Amino acid sequence: MFFGPTCRRKFRRKTTMTPIKVVIADDHALFRDGLKKILSMEKDILVVGEAANGEEIGKIVERMRPDIMLLDLKMPKGDVVQSLLEIAARSPATRVMILTAFSDEESVLNAAKGGAKGYVPKGVPSATLIQAIKAVHGGGIWIDKEITSWETFEEIAQSQSPSPAPEAVSGRPDSISALTKREMEILRLVAEGLTNEEIGKKIFISEKTVKTHLTNIFDKLKVNNRFKAALMIMGQSH
Repeated sequence: MFFGPTCRRKFRRKTTMTPIKVVIADDHALFRDGLKKILSMEKDILVVGEAANGEEIGKIVERMRPDIMLLDLKMPKGDVVQSLLEIAARSPATRVMILTAFSDEESVLNAAKGGAKGYVPKGVPSATLIQAIKAVHGGGIWIDKEITSWETFEEIAQSQSPSPAPEAVSGRPDSISALTKREMEILRLVAEGLTNEEIGKKIFISEKTVKTHLTNIFDKLKVNNRFKAALMIMGQSH
């Protein structure tokens, strides 16, 4: 068919949307399979990997560099503190969403301090989870308003600056070298996910003394919480 100068066909350029890359970290295979089927129904979401325990999280994140990590709080061979540090160190651009059955204040606030940008109870409808994923991917913070400490979570999550890449962290040896031998010992235990009480029992000092050491560590490293401090020591090992 010929189109003269007064008869021009307009061709609409086909645009392709880059899907949101998601990794699911949960120790229950049945739950992962079900969640993967739900998310696969969304054209703009692509599940690119799974992790069944804490040891697998770092490897899959480094290999796939997902946009979103859906992370269960209770995972074998690791805990949420270590997992958050591992994700931040290996893929700083990945935004973490906690997907869990636990909503106690300690768990919620620890997740926020560790850099999580979303906190979703496992009992929410699938449509709500999808909405939350898109909100967090778009740069927002999402937490179920039924959780009593949701306002504090939002405040902490919004105040968290992006975690430095391992290269940037390892480029700050002066502050690390300023730590005493005892402070380095405590910081390594923090990076392993131990609580103040557990650290005190392990190295035979009181919990109050551990807190004092941590305050000094934060001052020397110029950070405001244990997660960022532990991330720096992890950067030294890369």
